[in-house]
Amino acid sequence: MNPQKTNIETNLLKISSIIHDSKNLNTIFEELSIIIKNSWGIKNFYVALLNKELDLITFPYYDDIKDNPPKEKFSNGKGITNYALKQEKEILVDSISYKELVKNGDVEAIGSTPNFWLGSPLKDFNQSTIGLIAIQTYDKKISINDTHIKIMKFISEQLTLAIDRFQHIKEVEHLTYYDPLTELPNKSLFYEQGEKLLKDNASILACLFIDLDNFMIINDTYGDYLSNQIIQKVAYKLSKLKSEYLKIYYWGADKFTLILTGCQNLDAIKKTAKQINEKITSSIKLNDKELSITSSIGISISPIHSTNIHDLCRDADIAMHQAKENGKNQFYIFEEYMKDVIITNYGMSESLKEAALKEQWEIFYQPQIHSNTNEIIGFESLIRWRHPQKGLLMPSSFIPSAETSDCIFDIGEYVIKNTIKQLSMWNKKYDIEMTASINLSPREFERKKLVSLIENTLKKNKIEPGLIIVEITESTFLDDNLNQIKKLKDLGLKISIDDFGTGYSSLSYLHEYPIDSIKIDKSFVRNINFDEQKKVLSNSIISLANNLNLDIVTEGIENSNELEFFIKKSCTKFQGFFFSEPINKIQFENNFLKSL
Repeated sequence: MNPQKTNIETNLLKISSIIHDSKNLNTIFEELSIIIKNSWGIKNFYVALLNKELDLITFPYYDDIKDNPPKEKFSNGKGITNYALKQEKEILVDSISYKELVKNGDVEAIGSTPNFWLGSPLKDFNQSTIGLIAIQTYDKKISINDTHIKIMKFISEQLTLAIDRFQHIKEVEHLTYYDPLTELPNKSLFYEQGEKLLKDNASILACLFIDLDNFMIINDTYGDYLSNQIIQKVAYKLSKLKSEYLKIYYWGADKFTLILTGCQNLDAIKKTAKQINEKITSSIKLNDKELSITSSIGISISPIHSTNIHDLCRDADIAMHQAKENGKNQFYIFEEYMKDVIITNYGMSESLKEAALKEQWEIFYQPQIHSNTNEIIGFESLIRWRHPQKGLLMPSSFIPSAETSDCIFDIGEYVIKNTIKQLSMWNKKYDIEMTASINLSPREFERKKLVSLIENTLKKNKIEPGLIIVEITESTFLDDNLNQIKKLKDLGLKISIDDFGTGYSSLSYLHEYPIDSIKIDKSFVRNINFDEQKKVLSNSIISLANNLNLDIVTEGIENSNELEFFIKKSCTKFQGFFFSEPINKIQFENNFLKSL
């Protein structure tokens, strides 16, 4: 039977319009099948796509009155579709030539034998075959000829353009909604799916915001390559938890978000959060380096806290910061008071930025005295904020806020540079060798250039490294800061444990880490003559330090009785209000240096 030429050619414009205007490929395939049936009476039409990398032929559309799509690998397949793909050109066979191909071993008879079969390749811009479209008929009254070949070639060319267009759209959508590093959905999809889930879910829904602890330190120490591997490993672990009720998203940097649906009660949410925290908590070995990974998690719940995904995410983020500030490696459920904390901290943060910009800082100096000579041997530098409205602020009122932002780095740099500069001026002017004690926050060890900052400042001011004592709290040793501490020690600086006895009091770090001295905290000193327990504790600390050959500085001395107690214990270095409160540089020079 000859094709209904005028009918199909009339439909060429319609075919072109369908291919270019349709929103998805399935619609195109179905419309083409209908046009071919109506125009030629051919009821069998299919599309095969080839993926040479996977050695796979797939059939996104297959409409045949007798057979189902074949299942075979491209490399060893023997069907007529496989044969045509390998020929990479239009192939038209009738029942006789089909049987001849089977007889010669070129084609394996799979399914029913067609009366006519025509395949037209789909070729991309590089003329590589990416698939084919095929029509076949079992009806001996219907034939396929050269006119069909021309029109099928036209269809295949147009369809190739459509496939390329949809493939590009798919790639763009994937880049829009999925993160290339983790292959997890990103924050854009989090918001889209979150809104939909909130509308569709009548039950409790929880939003979890996850932040990896101390990740900045790891990134600064080991670089982006290893850090990215950690993110990928954590993403893989989280993806294993994915279920119908738990969706995982990569937020960016070291953060992930999760949406938990189908929650029965608060205990179920807590149980899931605990499981997630335990899943992340692990030692990850990368390039012979074993790194400890933990996370802080914030949780908000709909409808308790909000029914808006943006607000839920914000509240979960706020709760996560509370978990981090209160010890890390745990989860917190959002409470309203946390907003007030954030608002207060935000106002403080903005003021601190202005203070850093205008250098509203001032360093006060508290002398350290040797009891054998009653002479000054050094000082501790203590930061103050000369606030334009509130006056002189003590560090306890702004350092905690500074530690939650990068302002702590500005403060630390100011103290380091100005303390070393002032020490150089005084030692040179009075021909002495005082030491200077500088407090470093645990967060300052996240600064990759901390060691070089101190080293360059020492060289600029011609100060021996041994005259600088870096005071750090016990908690610093529980973070991943040992590498930086060792570098400071190698530089020649002295390392001192500040407020000793008030932190974790791990005997192991006293023995294993590069420590030169400890400072007995003032809480052990105050009223020690009237507190037997404090006497026992102080005796133990002194004995421990002596056995480990650590120097001792006793701070917080406020009266002669306290001084006398520690002198009897062979302590010789003291600091406290009994000698002087922290004072500005003019007062310090007048009171302690000019008489030398």
